[in-house]
Amino acid sequence: MPTFEYPLALPTISGQTVSVDAMLQNPTRITRYLSDLALRGYWADQVFSSGGGVSGGAVVYDQLVTNELFVAPGRDVMNVEPGAEFPIVTFDRPVPLVKPVEKFGGKFFVTDEARDRNDPQMLQQGTQRLANTINRRIHDNAVAELDAQITALGGSAQTATANNWGATVTGGSSQSNASAWPAADFAKVQLLADQKELGVVFDTWILNPIDANDFNVVYGENANAVLANHGIRFITSNRITAGTAYVIESGNVGQMRLEKPLSTETWREQGTQRTWIQSDVRPVFVITNPYSIAKVTLP
Repeated sequence: MPTFEYPLALPTISGQTVSVDAMLQNPTRITRYLSDLALRGYWADQVFSSGGGVSGGAVVYDQLVTNELFVAPGRDVMNVEPGAEFPIVTFDRPVPLVKPVEKFGGKFFVTDEARDRNDPQMLQQGTQRLANTINRRIHDNAVAELDAQITALGGSAQTATANNWGATVTGGSSQSNASAWPAADFAKVQLLADQKELGVVFDTWILNPIDANDFNVVYGENANAVLANHGIRFITSNRITAGTAYVIESGNVGQMRLEKPLSTETWREQGTQRTWIQSDVRPVFVITNPYSIAKVTLP
C-alpha cells in the first residue's frame, strides 16, 4: 500500500521515493501536494461557509437588506386566542442576484533532464510557488468581496474608527483609561450591529499582522485571555492593508462555491523536451448577509 507524506515531502511507496517521472504521470498526486501547500495559512473558510457546487457558470442568490429584517408594517405578529386563526404576515421578496464563477490558475514546466535525473527541485519549487499564488489570489478575492459590500452599502455600511492601539499607555500616571484600550473597540463595533437589531454577533477580526502585533504588545501574555473573554478571535493576513480591519460574524457572511475544484493536468512538449504542469480552480464568493460585516479603521 502506498504511504503519503504531505506536504513536507514527496509521496513514498514501500519506503522508496516516488520518481519525478511517476509524479508527472499522475496529476492527481500533484493536485494533492499542491492543495496541501495551498492550505498553509488558508483562512477563507473561516469567513465564507461551503455552499456546495455551481451549475451554469454562475450562482443565483438572495442578499439580506435592511427592510427585510422584519415583516411589513401593519402585518405584525399578534396574540392568538385558542382556536383562532393566525394573522398573515407579509414581507418583500428579495431581488435575486447573480455572481459569475471566476477561473484562475497557472502552469510551469519540468525539463527532461530533471525528470531523467529524478531531481525534484524544479517540481517542488514550481508547485510551492503556484500553491502560494493560488492561496494569495483566493484571499485577495475574499477581501475584495468584503470591501465591495462595504462600498455598496454606502451610508448604511457599518464602519468605525478604532483607538490607536500603538499609542495605548499601559501604566504610570498617564495610563490610558478603559475606553482608549484596544478591547474597548470590540464593544464599539458590536454596538453597530446591536443598534440595527441585526442579531449579529461580531466574533472575528481580520487584520494585518502589524495591527495584531500592536494588540499583543498592549496586553502581553494576557492577549489570548482578553480575546477569549470577549469571544473574539483574530485572523491575521498580509492580504489586509495595515490600519484596516474587517470584522465579521463567522459563518454568517456568505458562501464560497466551487464549479471546479483544484485540478491538475500534465503534458510533454516534445519540441522543447519539457513537461508542463497546469493547475486551475473555479471558485465564486457570494455575500448573503452584508450586515454581518463591519470595516474598522485602525489609526
